[in-house]
Amino acid sequence: MKRAPLTYRLPPWSKEKLARLREIERDFHVRAFGEELARVNLDLNEEERRRYLAGMRETARAHGVKMNRSRSPFEEEP
Repeated sequence: MKRAPLTYRLPPWSKEKLARLREIERDFHVRAFGEELARVNLDLNEEERRRYLAGMRETARAHGVKMNRSRSPFEEEP
């Protein structure tokens, strides 16, 4: 009698399947966040993404948006 394997490893996905999954992920990001943030989230590496977001914050400050760092973004306001 043949034993069951101790671990079960799925075969690696084909390039076509990986490309299709990336396409689905990009479509979701475009619908949820818009084309620009989809590009930022999926196409930029971490260093480029941090520079981009820092630039967005600087632009917001230059246009008078107040940055409130005193409270956590997860706290509810009274």
